[in-house]
Amino acid sequence: MTNQKERIVPETGQPRLSLMNKAGYGLGDMGFLLVWHGSALFLLFFYTDILGLSPGMAGAIYLIAMIWDAVSDPLVAAWAENRAARTGRYTPIIAWAALPVGLTYACMFFVPVSEGWMLAGWALLTHLSFRTAYTIASMPYNTLPVRLTTDGHERSTLSGFRVAGAATGAVITAILTPLVVQASQATDPTMETGYQLAAVIVGLLAVVLLFGCSKIVREPAASTFNPGRTQYLTALKNLFHAATGNPPLLRLLALIILGTIGHGFFTHTILYFLNHVLIRPDAITPVLAMSAFATILAAPIWVILAGRTSKKTSLIIGLITAGVGYLMMGFAPANGLVWPLVAVSIAGSGGAAIPVMLWSMVPDSIEYGELKTGKRVEARTFGLMTFAQKTSVGLTALFVGGLLALVGYSGDITPTQAASAMMRLMVSALPAAIMIGAALLIRGYPIDKRLHVEILARLKTGHSTD
Repeated sequence: MTNQKERIVPETGQPRLSLMNKAGYGLGDMGFLLVWHGSALFLLFFYTDILGLSPGMAGAIYLIAMIWDAVSDPLVAAWAENRAARTGRYTPIIAWAALPVGLTYACMFFVPVSEGWMLAGWALLTHLSFRTAYTIASMPYNTLPVRLTTDGHERSTLSGFRVAGAATGAVITAILTPLVVQASQATDPTMETGYQLAAVIVGLLAVVLLFGCSKIVREPAASTFNPGRTQYLTALKNLFHAATGNPPLLRLLALIILGTIGHGFFTHTILYFLNHVLIRPDAITPVLAMSAFATILAAPIWVILAGRTSKKTSLIIGLITAGVGYLMMGFAPANGLVWPLVAVSIAGSGGAAIPVMLWSMVPDSIEYGELKTGKRVEARTFGLMTFAQKTSVGLTALFVGGLLALVGYSGDITPTQAASAMMRLMVSALPAAIMIGAALLIRGYPIDKRLHVEILARLKTGHSTD
């Protein structure tokens, strides 16, 4: 049996997180990534090639839904932070929102008997509903690491469990959805039934995992108080001032924007690329699965590297590795399979460093900001991060749809040479260049192990920074 001393973090004097807590936290992001990755991989393609919407219209719907999602993030985060101040807990909110997340995800892939603007309106309504439910569940989840531990390495480990869970969710939806769709084609060549059935299965799995996370994770006892009537505009104003006075957080905001856009070009384009450029629709399942498996295997490596060097070093190496993998995809030959599998393995391995390190670095930046300003902004900071992330996702979908429309792509005709070239560009050179740019950006991130320990010590003694 482990003794008490072995369970204590020397730098902070806090108990180490239990394996159950870490695993429960990882289950949460497995549930989130089932639906997040499912919408990122399949929804734009579903809009254009199954519903028959134009690429421009599909991209616009995606953008509107993501902007709504992004705008609502800080508001929901302020509400969650206010509620946690009264109750001391974030996990009950995840439990309440689990069922709406699964149901609304399934609704996005149901095709009503309507055409034209009615069809576009249905797509927008269901997408908005899903993003609202997702926001309500994800805001408190994102904030949990701040509550669970103040130790930097423990946060990296927790983030590693999160990314492993997320990648597992990505594997499940990447494998399950194409398999269900392919199995249904014998009775429904339009593939509508397959996408609907897959969405129901994925949605139900997400409900179970999110509810399980809310019950397994044990938040430490926290002081509670009644903050009175919530002033959301004041909360958002304070968030703006806290962010602008926090240079490390601003770099992380820029990183999440670049990382999301770079990865978004790849995920939104890969189905088009495999179907129309490589002419290998049968490669969808192995390519998507290989990318996610590589992320699972690489996640602990980045945690170990960060422990031996720094979070910044680990992140920079991961970004460069991802960029190499994306660039390789651009040289994949038509009808080939081995080359794209190798490329996505490298890209997925490197890309794993981004969420592992990013979500471990954000809590550190929150404490840096608290030392600078005297104000601790938890859920709202994560709301700001996801605001940047989701706005970037929507913009990327619009870019992809707009660029496909510009080169004359339509789901019911064979792509032109220009359209094929654009798909190859969006799945390789563009994300590669963005990853390298992000690596250059993060070089100036200032918080290392020594500084973080100093921040915690000064917060404990009540001293402010210079």
